[in-house]
Order: sequence, then structure tokens, then C-alpha cells
Amino acid sequence: MNPIEVDMEPALFTSHTGIRYGIAGSIWVEVPADITLDGLSEYMVYTRREAAPVAGENSWSVTGSKGNIYAVKLSKGSYSCSCPGFGFRRKCRHITEIKNENQ
Repeated sequence: MNPIEVDMEPALFTSHTGIRYGIAGSIWVEVPADITLDGLSEYMVYTRREAAPVAGENSWSVTGSKGNIYAVKLSKGSYSCSCPGFGFRRKCRHITEIKNENQ
């Protein structure tokens, strides 16, 4: 049997009746009860989806003050950042840095 190609990371699930499944989104494949995540590739192969570029979108990698790498994105005229500060305040120095570089 050839493995099924899936576009989500597969996981293992054991039902209340003891049947083991490899699952990825809506795809469920019955697998042996003793299978591990390492062996799941015999039944399911994960292939990452390629995101199609959208006109007017852009992204940058910015190094934070402690060396962490954050993603600043411009989409539909709005900036966002993956840093915790943006998550709390909806603004951050990383976005300001990118805006200043691109003026």
C-alpha cells in the first residue's frame, strides 16, 4: 500500500475501542495498534502546502533585542508582527523599523 499524501501534520489517535488511526484533518487511516509517529510515514506522508503569493503582500524577518526572529507582514495595507508586544498592544518597534526602512 502506498502512503496517502496529506497537507497537515499527521497525528495518532486511539479510539475508546482500541482502534488506532493516523489522522490529518478530515483524513483518518486505520494503522496498527503499536505504530509510533516515526512509523506513521508508511501510511501518511506530510507535504507542506505552498502559499500562493498575494499581490500587495510582503513580509520581512526582523531580529528582536534579545536575538529572537520575528515576522513582520504587510497585507491589505495593515502591518502585523509575530512578537508578543504586537499581540498585546497591536503595535511594536519591529513594524516601525520596517516602515522607516521602506520610506
